[in-house]
Amino acid sequence: MWLPVLVLFGLQGSPAAKPADLYRRAVARALTRARTELVAGAKLDVDHSRWEDPWVVLTEHYEVRSTRSYLQARSIADSSEFLRGEMVKLLGEGRGGRTARQPIWIFPTLAAYKQFGQANGEEHSSMWGSYYANKDPALAVATYENGNPTLLGMWVTHSAVHQFLEQCFGGEHLLWVDEGLASYFALFWDWPYGAAELERLKQAHALVPLTRLVREPIQAYLDKPHDRFIELGMLFQYLLHSCDATKNGAGGDPATGPFQEFLRLAVRGQDVSDTEFATSFEEATALLEEDFKNFDFAKQ
Repeated sequence: MWLPVLVLFGLQGSPAAKPADLYRRAVARALTRARTELVAGAKLDVDHSRWEDPWVVLTEHYEVRSTRSYLQARSIADSSEFLRGEMVKLLGEGRGGRTARQPIWIFPTLAAYKQFGQANGEEHSSMWGSYYANKDPALAVATYENGNPTLLGMWVTHSAVHQFLEQCFGGEHLLWVDEGLASYFALFWDWPYGAAELERLKQAHALVPLTRLVREPIQAYLDKPHDRFIELGMLFQYLLHSCDATKNGAGGDPATGPFQEFLRLAVRGQDVSDTEFATSFEEATALLEEDFKNFDFAKQ
């Protein structure tokens, strides 16, 4: 199951990325290496602006295709590789998935992106930014050039999480877990933006009650999907790193916690009803919701 990342999950004018220091350093090193490789190995006689012959960058787990530039393909490839490592840290390796590199295709235009989607039985409008094409034999993450590197990274990451989950753990999971993980990792690109957007939702009294957030079907995501993705992504951040009862270290082991243990079972399709997190959630949803609403992410 997939859910496309809608354009509202990071507007065209969203603020510049302010990732964590570790992530920023990793990307900076990747860009330096990319420039060196471009000068050393570029084929200047090839027109890479055509989708038939795009720039192609290979990493251990990904194959990224882009007609924009080698630097863009290199940046997305290395960022995806870094974030995949973070996914593995959180969830484990799973069953290993495909041995082939996972494709990420950045189409040059919205029209080309829509044409690909329609050819594979997926209808796309101008509001949709990316999706995991699990009906296509290539099993690619598909997106299109939008002129905003941070937004593009969010789009790719959201769908790459769906790609990772299906390839490594199968395709049947709790919907809110799948979408929460995709939104959580997408916000690695700009946590301050996520915090600011969550505050906006709080002030507008627009947060979805947690009892609905974890139970509603995919159709509910079609109404204000950006708001729901922001709330889910920031909720996962809170549960994993800030909530005293659920965060890693809550039980004395800094490498794990009740919510991470719940997620590891959930993505493997196992029964989570008797887990510490599920039990606590059922017994104290209102208290958790109140603490989440009152938590000041801007000070973190």
